[in-house]
Amino acid sequence: MLFESAIPVNKATYESWTAREKPLENDLILTREAPVGQIAKIGASQRVCLRQRTVLLRPNKDIVDPRYLLYALMAPATQELMHSMASGSTVPHLNIKEVRNLSLDNFPPLATQQAIASVLGALDDKISTNVRTAEVSADLAEALYVRESQSGNGCWSQVTLADTARWLSGGTPKTSESSYWGGDIPWISAASLKSPWVDDSDRRVTKLGAENGTRLIPKGSIIFVVRGMSLTSEFRIGLTQREVAFGQDCKALLPAPGIAPETLFLALKSRTPEILRLVDAAGHGTGRLSTDRISNLRVLLPKGPTAANFSRTVGPLIEQACAMRRENRTLAELRDTLLPQLVTGKIRVKDAERIVEDAT
Repeated sequence: MLFESAIPVNKATYESWTAREKPLENDLILTREAPVGQIAKIGASQRVCLRQRTVLLRPNKDIVDPRYLLYALMAPATQELMHSMASGSTVPHLNIKEVRNLSLDNFPPLATQQAIASVLGALDDKISTNVRTAEVSADLAEALYVRESQSGNGCWSQVTLADTARWLSGGTPKTSESSYWGGDIPWISAASLKSPWVDDSDRRVTKLGAENGTRLIPKGSIIFVVRGMSLTSEFRIGLTQREVAFGQDCKALLPAPGIAPETLFLALKSRTPEILRLVDAAGHGTGRLSTDRISNLRVLLPKGPTAANFSRTVGPLIEQACAMRRENRTLAELRDTLLPQLVTGKIRVKDAERIVEDAT
């Protein structure tokens, strides 16, 4: 997994923060706090600054393969060990001494390390390719929307967002009620809405939970964040791929008859800069997008035969992006299954190679 930075800095800050040591390609970055144990490898041509909650690991390439060390640190046993070593009741953290003393048992010879890393890396490479394919498909769909909606051919009209859909608010089932949680219905929150293709979440509710404190929306609904820290810099919006529940920090739109969900989704997503300008500060670094303000936004939608034609054009692009996301989930599950077995020697590299070949 390559390192991905969410906070860019200018050249002066980069030079200042890296005065003592510049992270290099194949170095690893390990988080020591909030959260403990996240790990990533720096890729070619990446320039990275380290924050105080991270530590830089530079593998000794004579005895350890950088990619293998990455996977060894990702292994469940190692993650469990790091979390058990972390101290602090409010915010658990690892100190540098604990990282240095971290014991990694059963390190195989370098050639075996490289073989294991190659097998697991093939899955991550496929995942990265799928991510790029999905991004290109989504970008192309949005570009087609912008081009067609601004063509001036008279087949598109401005509509107030309030009139395009049924608007719904969400909620949170009582967290202390165990019968409400751990079901098979994804519960979408401002924190979990990270993909435009919504079909899963790190938290799930039961049918009973969905009936007590939250709301279900069907496939083809548009959901977006209306309150949260993310709103200060990004507008998180998604198109549901299955029935989901959602929290009070999100708003859901059920498109009116005759309005294709994917078209309304693109209409909103393409207006991201304007929508962000509607965000108010709600204190403590939280942004708030009031319904009154965004519901008055005017969007361009196709009418007549153009509506159906446009939907048929962008539909396959969106479906391809969704398919890539579904495949990546399967590939990641396979990687996470093989990882501890390869690291501990419970499965042979040749057997894992056959499994990966069939999957990719």
